[in-house]
Amino acid sequence: MKGALGDPEARRILNTGQRETKKETALRMIRDGELPVEKIAEYAGLKVEEVKQLAELQNI
Repeated sequence: MKGALGDPEARRILNTGQRETKKETALRMIRDGELPVEKIAEYAGLKVEEVKQLAELQNI
């Protein structure tokens, strides 16, 4: 792979940023309280267990 994204460190940073964005999206949906955990996981692209952990951190 050519370019900056061919660099393993650049790829790691990009993946980390994408993961954080998914978690932030899930947190907004959790706070809204309208969707079940399974749907939040599906829409945010996370595992159900990850969403449950985020919800626990929010004391929901």
